[in-house]
Amino acid sequence: MDIVIAGDTSISRENHAVISYNPKRHTFNLAPGDGRGLTYLNDDELLAAAPLAPYDTIEIGASKLLFVPFCGERFTWPVAPPVAG
Repeated sequence: MDIVIAGDTSISRENHAVISYNPKRHTFNLAPGDGRGLTYLNDDELLAAAPLAPYDTIEIGASKLLFVPFCGERFTWPVAPPVAG
């Protein structure tokens, strides 16, 4: 899913970062994207994929974001069964 941070003109239109979720291990990772600007994780420059923990801060351009996961080891969203066709 693409997310747009409106109003921060210091962020270019390229993909700046990617958050991934591993449902087998219930872990999140943050990886740098293709954007020209830097991405920071807890005030450290993000140069390669790194584990992402609840309440970590992600900084892109002039925007500072708080990571709040909605799934994890104690709760996951149920996976819908495939639709028979």
